[in-house]
Amino acid sequence: MATYKGTKGFTVQILASDPTSGDTAGLLFFNSTDNEFKYVRPGGAVSLGTWASGGNMNQARNALYAFGTQSAQMIAAGHIGPPTNVSEIYDGSSWTNAPTINTARNNEAGAGSGTTTAGLIYGGNLNPGRAVITELYNGTAWSELNDLNTARFALSGVGTSTASLAYGGNDGSASATNESWNGTSWTELGDLNTARSGGSGLGATSTAALQVGGGTVNTESWNGTSWTEVNNLNVVHSDGFARAGTTTAGLIAGGTNPGGFLALTESWNGTSWAEVADLATANKANNGQGTSTAAISCGGIGSPDSTVNTAEEWTVPDVVIKTVTDS
Repeated sequence: MATYKGTKGFTVQILASDPTSGDTAGLLFFNSTDNEFKYVRPGGAVSLGTWASGGNMNQARNALYAFGTQSAQMIAAGHIGPPTNVSEIYDGSSWTNAPTINTARNNEAGAGSGTTTAGLIYGGNLNPGRAVITELYNGTAWSELNDLNTARFALSGVGTSTASLAYGGNDGSASATNESWNGTSWTELGDLNTARSGGSGLGATSTAALQVGGGTVNTESWNGTSWTEVNNLNVVHSDGFARAGTTTAGLIAGGTNPGGFLALTESWNGTSWAEVADLATANKANNGQGTSTAAISCGGIGSPDSTVNTAEEWTVPDVVIKTVTDS
């Protein structure tokens, strides 16, 4: 009788558990625990991603702002009834109370891609009133810096603590205003093509950004000089939602549209949007940051209209394990 080694030239490895490393892609093996032959397929595609429960926040809140990575996330302020000044930091499994911001608010925007030690928040709802206030977190404490030129809430923001972009929002009505932060002060730049409020920004820098949703399916791209309309979302996302990634590999999840609360997640590949796996719970006024392959969604309002302290983590596997069958 012919053997696998005789026909294929190598012996099938016997493993007690499925491998998870990307460098095992292409491996055929026998799982001795499951008593099955399996094959390792390459992972990494956003379409393979799934949401799973993360650690609960200490304080339930919505209309918050979050920055950092999936395993090092900071949430600042938000709505708990009145606006709050409470911040928390996530280590990948649990949340710890962090220094409070100076001015309680909700529906603010900010920047701080990839770090929890150099974050910026600006604008927001003071209830009553709209904020122009900018605050910086240096890893130890929050300090007030120079104000926005235009007070607004439900705006979008991208970038870093020294080079940020603030656009859209509500300044009494839906706004198209766009401002740039250079680490010291704000300067008005070219407006969005479509005024909107309650959308979200994607991007890691102030010279390459997306404006997504906000009462519309419209998406706009910023090249450092002007805004250009690009391909639309599949459905309207509004009232705040989680976002992650860059202008070439992005992700959004949650929000609302005329049909109600959304669990829908959409991924951006630099050209178009595609629907991928849903959040476990439909949610609006949630937030979170990360990458298109490792993101987080924190807090928000889950149906039916209850503020939550839950978090969900988005993960794309390095590999996919397939069982070998005779069909």
